[in-house]
Amino acid sequence: MEQVGFVRKVNGNNVEVEVRRVSACGDNCKSCGGSCSAPNHVVILPNNVNAKAGDFVEIRGEAKNILKYTMIIYMVPVTMLIIGILIGMKILKNLNIISYEPFSFLIGLVFMAIGYFIVKIIDKRFGKRNKDIIQMTRII
Repeated sequence: MEQVGFVRKVNGNNVEVEVRRVSACGDNCKSCGGSCSAPNHVVILPNNVNAKAGDFVEIRGEAKNILKYTMIIYMVPVTMLIIGILIGMKILKNLNIISYEPFSFLIGLVFMAIGYFIVKIIDKRFGKRNKDIIQMTRII
């Protein structure tokens, strides 16, 4: 997976790179009518190609690792939401609460919030171990 980024500033051995997100319509938003916008994303990367502020650089990431990371980010909260709803329904139904569905949904939301904290912990550990998931490969 390769993209082009713009170096905004240099901070010691790291650079702040602005990467343009690719929209679902393939950068031809006027033709799709979906009114979606693809805002830029800023990443901090090690400056292994001696880039300077204002340079355009090629950024490369291994698709397998990026997809695995993305799946963790999206699936953990959704899975926790479903688990929370199911546990809430089972417990509240056994307690003979008449309208247990809305309460079980609230329990699911609490579980989903816990899922976001789990993702945050995973993100910190993943970031420390795999600093080279995305790398600058060359100056364009």
